[in-house]
Amino acid sequence: MSSGTTGSVRTTPSKNGPAKVSLWFAGCGVAAYGNFATGIAWLNPGVFIMMAVLCALIAIVAGHIGRFRGRRLDGDGRGMALLGIVVGWLVILVTVVIALAVGGLIAGLAVLVDSL
Repeated sequence: MSSGTTGSVRTTPSKNGPAKVSLWFAGCGVAAYGNFATGIAWLNPGVFIMMAVLCALIAIVAGHIGRFRGRRLDGDGRGMALLGIVVGWLVILVTVVIALAVGGLIAGLAVLVDSL
């Protein structure tokens, strides 16, 4: 006894623009770190790290705007916005961990050289 409806499956594209922007910039932040695997980012790593952080910050801000706008659109795009927020914060977390590791490596090498 199916009535032919698809239930809660949405067939129209999302009208929540900030949610799409958030997800796109989160993906760009991940792609900026992905360039280290290809070797391209090793030419100028500072640029790629700053690009990843900038993309993550934009993804977080746009994600929060998308979540608030999703409330007015009956939940349209709220999942995309949440994914953009989470991935943006993960990119920032990876950046902080890498910065602490590099700082610890430099400090450890300084202590090693000083003890010689």
